[in-house]
Order: sequence, then C-alpha cells, then structure tokens
Amino acid sequence: MKKRTIAALLACTMVLGTITGCSSEPKNPEDSDTEAVQVSTEAATTTSAGPKIFNDYMTSDVDTLNSHIYTLSVSSDIISPSTLLLYRLYPTEDGKSSDYVPELAESKPEQLDEEGKVWQIKIRENAKWENGDPITVDDVIYSFKMCLDPLMVNSRASQLASDYITITKATEYSLQGTENKVSWDEVGIKRNGDYLLGLELDAPVTEADVRSHFHYVWTNLVHKPTYEAGMNADRTKTSYGSTKDTYMSCGAYILTDWVPGSVFKMKRNSDYVLSDMIKLDEYVYKVVADKNTALELYLNGEMDEVTLSPEAIEQYVDDPSIKTGPAKAIQVISINHGNTNNNGILGNVNFRKALFYAVDRQSIAKMTNGIPANYLVPSKCLGLDGKTYREMSEAQEYLADNFGYDPKLAKEYYDKAMAECGISNLTLTLQYNETSANNKAASEFLHKTFPEIFGDSFTLELMAAPSGVLNSYIKGWKNGDPNSYELQWRGWNTSTEAPWNGLKVYTSMYSNKNEPYYNDEVDALWEKANYDLEAKKDPAYRLELAREIEQIILDEVAACPVYEAPNYYLINPKVILPSDEYIPGYGFGFTISDKEV
Repeated sequence: MKKRTIAALLACTMVLGTITGCSSEPKNPEDSDTEAVQVSTEAATTTSAGPKIFNDYMTSDVDTLNSHIYTLSVSSDIISPSTLLLYRLYPTEDGKSSDYVPELAESKPEQLDEEGKVWQIKIRENAKWENGDPITVDDVIYSFKMCLDPLMVNSRASQLASDYITITKATEYSLQGTENKVSWDEVGIKRNGDYLLGLELDAPVTEADVRSHFHYVWTNLVHKPTYEAGMNADRTKTSYGSTKDTYMSCGAYILTDWVPGSVFKMKRNSDYVLSDMIKLDEYVYKVVADKNTALELYLNGEMDEVTLSPEAIEQYVDDPSIKTGPAKAIQVISINHGNTNNNGILGNVNFRKALFYAVDRQSIAKMTNGIPANYLVPSKCLGLDGKTYREMSEAQEYLADNFGYDPKLAKEYYDKAMAECGISNLTLTLQYNETSANNKAASEFLHKTFPEIFGDSFTLELMAAPSGVLNSYIKGWKNGDPNSYELQWRGWNTSTEAPWNGLKVYTSMYSNKNEPYYNDEVDALWEKANYDLEAKKDPAYRLELAREIEQIILDEVAACPVYEAPNYYLINPKVILPSDEYIPGYGFGFTISDKEV
C-alpha cells in the first residue's frame, strides 16, 4: 500500500485547536472499516497568530458529566480537565514518566499515626469555582459523601470506597440502602479544619497509595448548590452534569459550550490552581463517530490529532507525525460461567480451555494490527529494573506455548467437556460491538475456524449490536437472568502501571465485573498485593503476587484473552507536547501542551 506523509501539509495549514482530557488516555482505534481518505494537498492560507486552540474529537456523545455515575471514557475527557482532583498525574521534568502532583491538595498527604491508617490532606486556600465561590474542605467532603450516598447507589461508589485505599465504613455506608445502620459520622472521611481533610482507613497504606487513590475521575469535585438544585424529591437522583447549566467547572478549563451530539468547548481557567502549566487558550471536542471522517478533518487541518483505524495504519506508518501508544487493554472473549444452557458447559473448565487453545491469536493479531495475547496483564504494565512486567521471565514462564494456539489439545478438551456435560451438539453465540472493525473481523475468523477444530457438532453464531445493548446483556446475570449472554468481546482498560491492579476485575470485590467468576484464592492474593504493607515495601514480592493471580485466572480461563491493539496517532507537528514519547499511565499530556500559531 502506498504510504503518504502529511507533515508538510499540516505545517502550512492554519489549524484550530483543543485537547484531550486530563486523563490523556488514548481512544480505542478499533472501530472503522472504511477506506483511507484521499484529500487535496493544496495548502490553506496562513493567518496571523491568534488564540492557541487545540481541536480534538470524541467518537460518541457523553452520557453525563456527573463524575459519580459516568460510564463512558469520553465523559471523563470533559470532566477531568474542567474540575479538580486532590492529586493529578503530570509528567516528570525529564518527560519520561509521570507522578501524582498535588492539585487541589497543597502538598503530599501527611501520616498521623505510626501504622499508616490515619492521614490528613491540606487543601489549597486559593481554589475557586467558575462562579467565584471559594473551595474548602466542605466541598471535598460533600462530593465524596454524594458519591457514596446509599440512596443514589452511584456506580462509582465502590471505587471511591476501596480502590488503592479502603476508607473505614465507606462500603458499608454506601451499600446500606434505607437501613440507616451506618451513619455518615462513622465513615472515615473527616473535617479536621476549613482546609484539612482527614482520612481513617481499614488497612495501612503508603503515602503513594493515598495520592494514587485520589487521582481518579470519580474523586473530582461536584458543586453543592448545583448538585442539590438538580436533586429529585426522594433524593435518589440528580440532574447534575446533564447539561452545561447543570454543571460547574473549577479545573484547568471551564466548559463554555455544550451542543449535545455535536461539540464541547472549554476555555483556559485563569484561576486554575496550577494555571502556569496550561498554555492553550481553548480546548474543543467535536463528536465524530466515523474514524474516516476524523482522519479527513485532520488531513484538512481541522483536527490536531487523530487515532488511526486499522486500515489506515500501514498507509501512514512512515509519516513523521505518527506516534504510538501501548494498548490500554487486553481484548478478551468474556465467558458467562453461570449460563445454564447446554447443561452449563460454559461453567466447565475443560470447555473454557478448549476455547482458549482453539484461538489462533497470531492470525487475529495480523488482521487487527495488534499483538497476540495469551495473557491478561497488558504489556504496558511495568515490572522491575526498567523492564515491563511482560518482559520479565517470571511473567513468561507460565504462558502457553505458541501464544496458546493448539488445535489438537483444544479438540481433546472439547471432547472431554462435551462428555462431562452429556451433550452431542453445541451452538453458542458470540456478541461483538457493531462499530468495532477489529472484533468483527476476529469474530468472523473464529466463526470459520472453531468448527474446523471442534467438528460438525459445534456451531458459532455471531451477533453484532450497539455497545449499550451489549452492556445490558453482559450485566443480565446480575439482574437475575443467568442466560443473558454466552460469549462476548470485552476489553478492560488499565489506568495504572501496577500489574495486579487491573486484575481486580476478576475478583469478587469488583462490583462492575463482567463474568460471574469467583475464586477465594484470587481474592486473597489480590487483597494482599493491594493492601498488605509488607508487599508494598517489596516490589518483587508484589509482582510475584500478581504472577500468582494471573496464573490462576489463566488456568481457569476466567475469560479468554486474544489480542492487544496498540494505538497509533497522527498529531499536528505544531503541537508542542510535554513528552514526544507516550508515558504509561499518562499518555502524551495534551492538556499541558503548547501550540504554535
């Protein structure tokens, strides 16, 4: 395929502009089956210097700007830069890594006891809401209390209660409903002063754990008067964040325009507590669902970055503007262990092993521009001595040979499972997102190859559907329908470099889990890796715990890993990034970029 370069085009084109959310996490490129765009190379007329605007796009509209209930990553792209966190990931001075910088917090958390269970965080005294209201510790406590509110049953409550740290009585408070067994006064979130936040925890933690816990989007502030104004009569729901007028900014950028399904505009907040770090004047997102259209807008100088579709990667592989970021997630086939159809064969470990060994990951990786994955910890996760976790010999020794592809072994496990379940014929349905070109191609490949391995007794049916429909199916088992789905493509994003952290989705502690998979040993090991103080002091031991967790999950094929899809971007050469290299856990740092005009 002919390769093209567009750096020269962009260099002489006047580009408008905006940036990605403070999370700076890459978009998933897997969703276009369109052909490469052909555009004119005629340069536009350059105008005089003006405001520094960065134009970006999102592939769908937001669901809400309420940080307590959002479900879409595009929502976090707006929430994150427009409100405050106690700590925020920013690049280190050398631009090679990132660290949790105090944002609303004035400094690092202070340990108040010898054990590491009582902490205090000093809040800056100069922070303001966009309307001028001062921000105090009361705003922080109100935001956390509403996230944990037992009547509202917010989807992000469990993460605030017990992610890197376990806040005393927070889980019990949030899950009690109308019982009123636990009062708010019992929860380990305390007012130690006008600008002093106190924390009481169930287990000892490090200072780094506290900072890590409070950098997630769901720990962002919400504005009490606006939040309360949108509250319904029985206090089970608020309209906060459903429109521009029901939202209040206080972060690096202020939301100025919100046209649903069309555009979001934000302007630089001169009152932002770290305003010297922000160089852009405006920050604009357009809703562009089609990747082909997004690429066209980029090539025409109307967009400052674009995530390339699988079809476009080869075409631009030699372009000087292309940049690569590691995959955020492993693409897996989720397996409904609790499905009772076919005598419960999906709950049979031998059948799940048959699926695992029947997947030709190398072939699928070629068609998705991905990396074959017979593992569950993404390759971006860090290990020791400058190596990634996946590069460490300890993390390789338990992985199946040939990326887990063994048709003969797959057939042996299949025959054994069919006999154990007492069935002679089997039909299963594999669901995938109708907008995902990668998973469509992979599904069609498995539709052909699985029967070739298992024989005429096996049929794989395919079902394409919108993401919302798929989400309802995969959560059906939690709502009383054990047969809500059989097989479905899923991909868990891992926002941290810690290998053990992303494995939480397979524990019973994770409230938003896909598969009804439970293992007491996995739970115990994960809790030790995440909360045990001795483990935290010994990185090698902590990685050994991660290894044990992953090995158990793979042995039981809780889900069937297939591939990783690295992200490929074209970024306007006029954008001056804080780091030209992708920083794991941070990204390219669009929010603190500069731009030549």
